[in-house]
Amino acid sequence: MAKVGRFITDPKAGAYCQITLDSGEKILVHHEGSGFKDGRITIDVLKFLGFGSDRVFTCDLDSPEGRAALTHLTRDARPGSVEGTALGTFVAHVKSCTSVAEVKASCAALMSIR
Repeated sequence: MAKVGRFITDPKAGAYCQITLDSGEKILVHHEGSGFKDGRITIDVLKFLGFGSDRVFTCDLDSPEGRAALTHLTRDARPGSVEGTALGTFVAHVKSCTSVAEVKASCAALMSIR
């Protein structure tokens, strides 16, 4: 099972959460936006010792695809819970992945939902 780190909120940078996957790879799920359900979600793979990263996923929550993905992910979330936020719901979605390849595939499948 992946190890999910703390949710960090930075007024200037948005909110983010680091996840260590079963493969040992570390990803950073980042929400850039002013509200809980707008802006952009990105997932980056952290390089050695956190020096640099490679982006593997981007979702514009204001686009039709982004709204559909967020609606799908939050359909069972309790209102007001962490899982009801954009960051929380994407963290919940990828925390069961065992590798970066699985994260990419899972996110690609999510974005194809209409």
